[in-house]
Amino acid sequence: MEFNMSMAVPATPAQLWSTLLDVPRISSCIPGCESVEEIQRLAAYKATVKQKIGPFKLEVPADIIVESITEPSHVRTRATGRDKITGTRLAVVLDVTVTQAGSGSTFAVDAKVDVQGRLATMGFGIIKRRVDQNFEEFEKRLKEMLGAT
Repeated sequence: MEFNMSMAVPATPAQLWSTLLDVPRISSCIPGCESVEEIQRLAAYKATVKQKIGPFKLEVPADIIVESITEPSHVRTRATGRDKITGTRLAVVLDVTVTQAGSGSTFAVDAKVDVQGRLATMGFGIIKRRVDQNFEEFEKRLKEMLGAT
């Protein structure tokens, strides 16, 4: 599955980039993100994400690798994890891009998501709805964090 989302952010690219690189801070904007552990700064992390999608309650411990970073405009990460209860396996590649837009910025996310196991039986529509809801909540939290409510 592929998802493409973007938002206008009332912060300069430098301000937005600085926020994105503050992993403990930005992780508080991610719905369901329970914990983040830095293994190596801007290279490797562990996180636990909890979500309810359809009838499934998932708790996915994930390994996150920063595959590439081009300051101050692009980062690519890969996250993999498996829910112990449902056996659902997730692999996500995120490309995040920050660009100048007027006096603010555009924050764009291109995501490739591979879902295997019981959650995959829910189908694209239900998973897409949850992704859209999470992105809307992320956008709200990020704008609040940047003081732009």
